[in-house]
Amino acid sequence: MRSLILVLIGLFVGAACTLILMNALRTGTAYPNGVMAVMSAQMGALNDSIKQNRCAATDLTPRLQTLRHLGNDLEPAFLPTQDDERFIAHSSQFRAALDAALATPPSDCAAAGVALDRVKNGCQACHRDFKG
Repeated sequence: MRSLILVLIGLFVGAACTLILMNALRTGTAYPNGVMAVMSAQMGALNDSIKQNRCAATDLTPRLQTLRHLGNDLEPAFLPTQDDERFIAHSSQFRAALDAALATPPSDCAAAGVALDRVKNGCQACHRDFKG
């Protein structure tokens, strides 16, 4: 009887530890989530600027620069996909769209909308292939 109770306790503790470990592995680190959260906030702020007709280079350039700097962190943030050619291509497309927008800052809201659409297309292509 004593052995049966010890086996049941062992099974319960083992199952609990397995669940804790699986949950920890599933959540990953905060780094990729942080990169995506900041990128999302910057994209939202750019959208708001365009909607509010605040499209001067001084309004848009700081946010585009932040997105460009975060673009450098895409491969390190998503380690399992850093060697995937599709992921690298999407990251490069995203950075190229931002480089183009920064090289010739939009002069009005129409141009800003076009530049932002190019950046969004880079985001959406990657999310379509990897986020599901």
